[in-house]
Amino acid sequence: MPDLTKVKRALAYLREEIPAEDISKNASVEHPHNTARVVPERLPPQAVKALSQLEPWKAVSATLAQWAGMALAIVLCTLYWNWALYLVAVMFIGARQHALLILGHDASHYRTLKSRWQNDLFANLFMMWPTFASVEAFRKFHATHHQYTNLPDDGNRHIWYTHDAAGELAPDWQFPKTRFGLFLVLLRRGLFLTGLFWIVRGLIGSTLVPSPGWMRAARLAFYGGVAIALTVFGGWTAFLLYWIVPFCTWHIVVQYVRLICEHSGVEADEEEYAITRSTIPTLIERIFILPCNVGYHIEHHWYPSVPFYNLPALHAALMERDGFRDNAVVTKSVFASLSECVDRAAQGAGRPVTQGGR
Repeated sequence: MPDLTKVKRALAYLREEIPAEDISKNASVEHPHNTARVVPERLPPQAVKALSQLEPWKAVSATLAQWAGMALAIVLCTLYWNWALYLVAVMFIGARQHALLILGHDASHYRTLKSRWQNDLFANLFMMWPTFASVEAFRKFHATHHQYTNLPDDGNRHIWYTHDAAGELAPDWQFPKTRFGLFLVLLRRGLFLTGLFWIVRGLIGSTLVPSPGWMRAARLAFYGGVAIALTVFGGWTAFLLYWIVPFCTWHIVVQYVRLICEHSGVEADEEEYAITRSTIPTLIERIFILPCNVGYHIEHHWYPSVPFYNLPALHAALMERDGFRDNAVVTKSVFASLSECVDRAAQGAGRPVTQGGR
């Protein structure tokens, strides 16, 4: 569990002003979260603009689908209770919670609804507040992750604790690892304490990030209304079984798996290709680990203006470029991505230590 020094560092970071201007060197489409790095493969601006067009109904329907799936899982588990079914329900609900945060991540890039205040309110109500976060707080960290990926100002160094105070990699984020070493990291994260810390950090941290007064009032009304409803209808036990347990176990595990797939053990000859990996999951992996096209991570870093539902088309367009096709690290499953982080270590081959969670 992170120590108080890390907590204080994260809270102080929340209060800092985060640059919101486009600092890109060769952008196709202006966006405040464009990277300061040079992107090797720039598509024509008209193509990126077309892919960046918002279709709010797709984001709304994807959000409602996550809630409908969780409701169905709870109903089925309640009607046909047994421990095996409950275990599957925990994994499925935890994956849907992960999906909500991924959709909220899209909203942090202003990619959900066209009006920014509506974008943030919808994201908070249906994605972020239920998962003990806020779109404003997440944007605080994530904007600089895009702007300064793998550089000292990268916001993920604060939210994921990837580095110590001296700027050295923390042990959990040093790769390659043995299979057993990776298993232990994920097991430790999935044993409830990390999830409880996330809940406390999210609830406290969200109050420190600047946001409109009416949004703060809405947040208090949301949590107060949920608490009253759970009390009146005797729902606290169900809330623990079907929300807190999935959140603190499987949801946390797949968050770490995703981060490892995205940024750990990436090997490429060119630096800009060695920062990020794209993982195209199998069907089962899409359901339980990487939903909502989140595996298209190189594409997302290069073009944060493109919403999640257009990332497959963006990937296809980039794959037509020789440079991207020859240099980008793209795998066809989560396990293929994880194997790039552990297999050679298990065989005793030495590789440079690389960072995850950037």
